[in-house]
Order: sequence, then structure tokens, then C-alpha cells
Amino acid sequence: MPVAGRLKDAAGLLLALFCLGALCAGPAQAADGPATGSLTGAITIAVGWDRSRQEVVISETWRFMVAPHSKALAQLRAYPSSDAVWTSYTLEANGKAGATVAHDGVYSHLNKVTQASPGEAARVETHYEVHLTRRSGEQNLTLSLNPYAPYKATAGFPRAWTVTVSAPRWSFLNVRGAVESQTPSTVVWRVATGSAPSKGRPVVTPSVSLQRTVKTTKPPLLRHQTQREMISALSLAVGGIGVVAACLVASLAGAAARWRWKMATLVLAVAVCPLAVLGTPVTDHDDFFFGADVVPNYNPPDTVWTPGPALGLWLWYVLPIAGWWFSDRLATRRPPSACLLWACGASAALPFVLMAAGGRWPTVREGSVLEVSLGAALGLGVLLYTRKSSVARRWAATAGTLVWIVPLALLLSRFPIMAGAGPNIPRTHWFDEAAVLVLSWPAAAWLTSLLGPVLRRSLRPETQLICFLLLWGTLTAPFLIAWSVSFNEAPGEPYRTAFFTGYTGFPLCVMAVCGVILQIAYLYRRGAIDGGGRAVEPVGRVLLVCGVTLALGSPSLRTLTMWGDALGILWAALGTLVLIPPGSARTAAKFRRVSRKAHAGFMDRWVRTQLLWDTRADFQRTARSSLTDDMEVSDFLDRWRQLDVPGRRGDPATRLARAKRFALGSSAGVAPRVAGSAGAALAQLLALPWAGYKLVTGSAVGADSAMPFHLTEISQALRFAHWALYGFVFGYFYVLLRGLTPIGKAGSLALVVLPAEILPMVTLTVDPQYTQSPSWTDLAVACGGLAGQTFVVCMGLGLCWEWWLARAAAMKWSQVRNFRRLSSITIPAGTVLVAAATAFATVVAGTWAQQELVPPSSSAATDQSSQSAP
Repeated sequence: MPVAGRLKDAAGLLLALFCLGALCAGPAQAADGPATGSLTGAITIAVGWDRSRQEVVISETWRFMVAPHSKALAQLRAYPSSDAVWTSYTLEANGKAGATVAHDGVYSHLNKVTQASPGEAARVETHYEVHLTRRSGEQNLTLSLNPYAPYKATAGFPRAWTVTVSAPRWSFLNVRGAVESQTPSTVVWRVATGSAPSKGRPVVTPSVSLQRTVKTTKPPLLRHQTQREMISALSLAVGGIGVVAACLVASLAGAAARWRWKMATLVLAVAVCPLAVLGTPVTDHDDFFFGADVVPNYNPPDTVWTPGPALGLWLWYVLPIAGWWFSDRLATRRPPSACLLWACGASAALPFVLMAAGGRWPTVREGSVLEVSLGAALGLGVLLYTRKSSVARRWAATAGTLVWIVPLALLLSRFPIMAGAGPNIPRTHWFDEAAVLVLSWPAAAWLTSLLGPVLRRSLRPETQLICFLLLWGTLTAPFLIAWSVSFNEAPGEPYRTAFFTGYTGFPLCVMAVCGVILQIAYLYRRGAIDGGGRAVEPVGRVLLVCGVTLALGSPSLRTLTMWGDALGILWAALGTLVLIPPGSARTAAKFRRVSRKAHAGFMDRWVRTQLLWDTRADFQRTARSSLTDDMEVSDFLDRWRQLDVPGRRGDPATRLARAKRFALGSSAGVAPRVAGSAGAALAQLLALPWAGYKLVTGSAVGADSAMPFHLTEISQALRFAHWALYGFVFGYFYVLLRGLTPIGKAGSLALVVLPAEILPMVTLTVDPQYTQSPSWTDLAVACGGLAGQTFVVCMGLGLCWEWWLARAAAMKWSQVRNFRRLSSITIPAGTVLVAAATAFATVVAGTWAQQELVPPSSSAATDQSSQSAP
């Protein structure tokens, strides 16, 4: 019995321990919830087609139960957004898989957790949506489930899931895995999670391939820009600028060997194209061109092509030196002096000395290049000097210096300080900065040398030195400020880049503004009634092309590589040859010297001639009945001869056109500089609604994400004022423009300006490389509004000029323009209607005008209510 008692006591003790363990295990089980193996969640993946956006949309919906007080419920409350937790599949779309799939936006919703009481299970529902990039044609998608995600094994989550893929109107191909059920538009799997696959058994991932063919009418959302495309666009822009520059250089050089100067200018300009190929893609830094997240499969322009130091040295060192030599030749009528050539040649070799002082000695190959360049320069100089031609002997030293400078510039482009690709240079290492400054002064020297020929007087050396230092300091100020800031200081670090790789567009902006100012000053100095110059005509062409380049704001190499801007510049350059015909300054000189008294006589003659022309036409219509009644034939012939247009040369229509041209084609005794100022003010006033709206709502185009030194404001101001250049060209060169009347001349100007203004806007509205949301509607609104504004400016200039010519002859406008005729009414009425349409488009368009060079964002946006825009 003692043994039996002991057994009874042991059984009681075990029972007590079991009850105690059950009591302890109860709260633990309540903490983690009941067994989750019996819970099953539902996942529905719906693949459809968004008709409004014309995109493939994949929506994913989760519905399941979660035990109370579980880790799963705590995780859901810690991460309320669906995109932070849920992803049940991997997607392969049109040959791209994983992160390389291009999408237009991700829409995530907050997790909807419904719990009646703290002790009851919580019902969870969440929604996640992905819009793929718009693509026309055959759509191929492959959805592969991911059943072994570790978060699904968290305590409280279901261990089994019913996954349904629903895709109406899609073809199901290659269905893999253990399918539970399938219909023509759905396929269902039941998968278990949280457990690794057993060894030795093949793993079959549930997946399905979907296929459908769709057609889209909207523009694509993704386009792969190539380096060849950007260089081709730059070549078109450079070709247009080179044409007008060659005409200007040939006119300034004089009649002697004009074709040689044209060819030399074109060769220096065309050399930009092969040097642009040396620009290498930059992929090891952040997107500095757009300032936005990079979309998968999207290549920003600065990662496709960026200007290399060879192109920068050519633009900021070689070309300014050649321009300086030419301006010196204009001032002295002789080739560049020996002192000037020595200074230019020494400046090309001085950077090697400075970098050697800093510890960077030339290598053997670099030394060989120096020796070969020196030998080639001396050999060419001696060869030309020994020729019989006097021209070759006079220009031998200049040619030899140029042959010495060009190879050295290409050699210097390989150094880290010029390319901006070397290691970080300490602040105390000033030799490299000095080497850059040695190569940056020719641009300032060239602009300073142009002041004398432009102003028609010689400047004192002190004045030239002050102007040179001001220009040089303005060009290099951003570079010096950025390099003087420590790397630890955030404001200076993003701008600590190489000067010759297009440093934030500042040097080109300074050169463009200074060039426009010099051209206007040159025209003002030669803008008297009896004034003139042999280069006034080509300067007008260059000024009009400068106005087109400023249409987007501050010009830069990045805007010149946009195909819309490049085509616009090329069109404007070729159009100026038609708008201002070559030799028109010589043939139209007599119209420029017409006094106000002579203009009144011409207007009176034209009005009488036009009256005779109209009366003769009326007499012809009424004479038929008069001849049958009581009019004699002799009386008819006498009156017919009396109503003939005065003059002997040509037919009556030609004589009438000649009288009209003499009356409406002169300057009416007003100096061209006064007419140009009036035209600029009038054009800016007519463009004020559109220009003011763009100034307030628009941002800088072709700019970096961070624009220091007020470059954004400068760009917006240039875009605002570029309309004044069109008006200045119309007023100053009115007698030279193609056309007989003010309306005809304004129409010719519109034919040149209108395409040049619209083509860049086409790029900014439908090219996915340069707009957030390409749209044909935005294209129609943008181009329609801009075309209306350009038409208003040009036709407004023509109508105001016609009114002013009538007032200058002491006539009423109704005497010049017969408002009883249909054609005389439709033109002013059409102008008013287009102005109203432009104002309406400006108001209705809304935010379309805020076109920035920003690609679609690839980051997932979370909407706290329903959904968020991409």
C-alpha cells in the first residue's frame, strides 16, 4: 500500500503540473493567437486595361483574418501602407523582368483593418495597383507567385493562400503549378507559405503567361534616347548657327577672298560635331539633369551624352582665340601681331607648367605629343612663309600658332582637372585651378576686343583692362566660388565640377547675353538714316537666330541637343536668308533714305493710283450697259485711257505694285534705330499676356536640378524678353524684309518665327524624354496657343506699322486700308479673334505650360485616402 500511495501522490503531482502548464500556456497561445494553419487567405490579382490612360493595370487585393494580439496584427499597424508589406508575385513584361519593368505609377492604399473587439480576430483587406508604361501592340506578361516570402510566415498570418489571377480578354499561356481550378478568364492556385521545399523534390513555381494585342492612340510614355540622336540634333543646331556666322564673318572681312573666310568659319563650327562624339556617358552620379528619380529603362540625357572636356576646350578656348584674331584683323587690317600670337601660344603651354609645379608631370606619350605639335607648327609656318603668295607669307605665323594650339587643347582635355573625373583635389592645391583660369581668358579677351569695332572708336587701355577683368570674373565666378568651398559644406559640393564640361550653363549664358548686347550696340551705332555698314544685314540674321535660341530661356548645350530646339534653330537660320535676302541692304538703301516729305508724296501717288485701278475696274463692269444705250465708242476709249495706271515701265499691275512698294516699303524718314526700339517695345507689349503667364507659371527649361547664381531667374527673364528681339528686327530691318506691305513683311517674319517657336514645344509636350505626361491634347493646346501668340505679335506689328505709315503721310488709316473690302476686314478681325483664342487657351490650359525637363517618377506614391498620382 505504501507503493500505491506513492503512485497516487505522483499521479496527483503530475496532474497538478499539467494543469499549471495548461494555465501558463493559455496566455502564450492567446498572445500568438490560435493555430494559423487552419486560416486561409485570399489573393486576387486582376490584370486589365485602363481605357482612359491606355495602359495595362495590375491590381492586387488581399483578404484574410488575423488573430488578436498577434505579431501579424502588430506588423500591420506598424506599416499601414500596402506597398510596405505586400507583394505576392514577380512580373516579367515584354521581355523585362524585376526592377527593369517600366511602369507609369504605383498606387497603394492603406490596410483596412476591421476588429469588432480586442478579443476577436481582425479582418484585413488591402489593395495594391501597378500601371505599366503605355505601349501599343502585343502585350506579353508573366506572373510568377512568390509563396515562400518570409513575412507570410510571421505568427498570425495565414499559412495557406488561395491565389486567383483574373484577366478577361487575355490569352492564358504556360500555366504552371498545382492549379485548383481554371476558367477562360481566371486561374486559381492554393499555395502554402512559411515552409521551405523538401530536399530532392523539384520546385514548381505557380506562374501564368498572359498575352493580348491592344492599340493606343496616345503618345508613348517611354522612349530610349540615343547618343547618336543627341549629337545629330547638336549638329543641326551648329550647322544653322554656322551658316549665319559664316555670312557675318564674310561680310565683315570684305570682298577680298570672301569664300575663304566662309569656309574657315564653317570648318571651325563643323569641328564641334566630331568633338561632341568624345563626350562620354556619365552613369556614376545622381541624375543632375532632371532632379527626379530615374524610371526603370529610362535614360536621362546627361547619362546618354554629356559634353566632354575636348568639346569644352574647343568652345571656350580655341574658338575664342580664332575670334580674337579675326577682330584684331578687323581693327588693324593686318594679320594678328607677333605679341598676340606669342600670348596665345604661351597660354596653351602654361597649364603644363602649372600642373608640373603641382606634381603632375607629363608622361612620355604626352611629351611626344608636345614635340610633334611644336614640330608641325614650325614646319607649317616655314612652308607657308617660303611660298610666293603674299597672303600665305602674311598668315604663316597665324597658321602655325593654330596648329600648335589645337593638339595641345586636345591633350589638355585628358587631364583630371579639365575632365572633372579625377580624385578630390585639396583646397590648398591651387595649381590646377590656375591652369583652368589660364585657359578661360580668351573668351573674355575676345568680347573685349569687339568693343572697339562695335562702338566705332578706340578704347583706352585702362578701359579695355577693366572690361576684360569684369567679363573674365563673370565667366569664372561660379567655378571659383564652388572650388573655394570645402567638400564638407553642402552648398558648394554639387557645383564642384570641371569648368570645360559646360559648368551649369553659366559661361554660355554670359556669352549669349553679351553677344546680343554687342549686336544691338553695333546696329545702334549704324542706325542713323544716312548710316549703314556692310555687316548690318548679316547681323540682323544672327540677331534673329539669337532670339530663337532664347525662346526656351538661357541657351545651353542641353537645349541644343533637343531635336525640337535644334530643328527650330536650323529653320530660323535658313529662313533668315529668305527673310533678309543677301544683298538687300544694297538694293533697298534708297528706301532707307526716304524723307518724311518724300514718303507723303509716295503715299499720295499710290492712293491716287489705287483709286484709278479700282475705278477702271468699276467702269469696266458698268460700261457694257452704257455702250448699248447712249455712250459712244470714242468716249469709252478716251475715258479708258484716262483711267490707266500712270507710268510706262511694265504692265499696269506691275506699276501699281511699284507705287505700293514705294509708299509702304520705306522708313518714312525715321532712323532704323528708332524704328527698331519702337518695334521691340510694341512686340513685347503684344506678347505681354503670354510672356507674363510663362514668367509666372513656367520654370527654366534645359536647366540643372540645382541652379545657382540666379540662373533660373536669368533664364526666365531671357525667355520673357526674347519677343522684343523679333520686334527689333522687324523695325530696324523693315525696308530689307521680304514683302511689299507691312502685312506682307509681317507675314514673312511669321513664316520664319512660327515654326521655330512651335518645334521646341512639340518636344516638350509629346517626347517622353522631356515631359512628365505626353499628350496630344497638350500638344494641340500648346502649339495652338503659341501659334496664336506669334501670329498676334507679327500681325500686330504689321497693322501698327501700316497705321503709322498712314499717319506719317498725314492720311487716315481708312485711306490706306479700305475697311469696306472683305480682305481689309478679315485680317484685323482675324488678329482679334486669334488674340482672344490665345487668351482663352492660356487660361484654360492650366498647368500644361509648366513644362519641365522632368521624367515620370518611379517612386511609389502613397495616398492617404484613395490613390495617389504617379
